[in-house]
Amino acid sequence: MKHCSDNARGLLALAVSILCCAASQLLLKSGMSSIGTLPALDNVPAYALGLITPPIVGGLMLYAFGTALWLVCLTKLDLSIAYPASAVQFLLIFAGAWYFFGEPVTTPRLAGAAVVLVGVLLLSLDRKPTSPTTST
Repeated sequence: MKHCSDNARGLLALAVSILCCAASQLLLKSGMSSIGTLPALDNVPAYALGLITPPIVGGLMLYAFGTALWLVCLTKLDLSIAYPASAVQFLLIFAGAWYFFGEPVTTPRLAGAAVVLVGVLLLSLDRKPTSPTTST
């Protein structure tokens, strides 16, 4: 079986990291929306207990997994490519907020999303990948 290159593994880790982190934000929003007002911070145990819900715990777990994959990206891809590409999370969260929570899609928000998308596309045009340097 042919092994994927480090660059391909890095791109796969980046894509899954982006999806996990975007999904985690949507889960966290869902969990916090269902909780409503949390107890005052002077009662930390009640505050912490209020956060233990499936969407919040799931969102935190997905975020941790996405962050672990991000660390893989940092070993396989140029940061100057990977970090701007992670802005795709914004677009996924923007679409998810509209779809799942009915958040408004206004002209300024669409324009902002378009600017992010154009920026990511422009950065992806640089097709000269270099491998990260390692110190010996």
